[in-house]
Amino acid sequence: MRLIALSAVAPLMLATPALAAPAAVRLTVGGVFGDAAAPVQVIVLLLAVAIVAAPVLLALRRPAALSALAKGAPLLAGAASLFTLLAGAVGIANSPVVPSLTVMAPGFAEMLFLMVLGLLATFSAVVCRELAKPRSHAFTTAE
Repeated sequence: MRLIALSAVAPLMLATPALAAPAAVRLTVGGVFGDAAAPVQVIVLLLAVAIVAAPVLLALRRPAALSALAKGAPLLAGAASLFTLLAGAVGIANSPVVPSLTVMAPGFAEMLFLMVLGLLATFSAVVCRELAKPRSHAFTTAE
């Protein structure tokens, strides 16, 4: 029981540094999306659609599409994340002074946001793809 309580409290402890800033200057997911470049915003929307599309593809019995989604989502998220990193590196190189971590944090948040969406889209597609596979007789008789 203690482990369950601890696992429920752990996300709150992890979110504490994010909540330490005043509400007026607090970075949010919406802010990360709003400040992203237009191509990155399109990729974020594609990944969000992919998360929802996997169960639809499962219902339509499209295992090939689920497999393609499972393979493509992390690659798309990784490419977009690296695009953001590249843009940040170019910005640092062209800056006359070294930017602080506070200045760089929104870019890091954008990269992590892309990776999380890519992993969630992949997770959704892989689970749906596995649910679409026919069960073996050995597994069903063992139940």
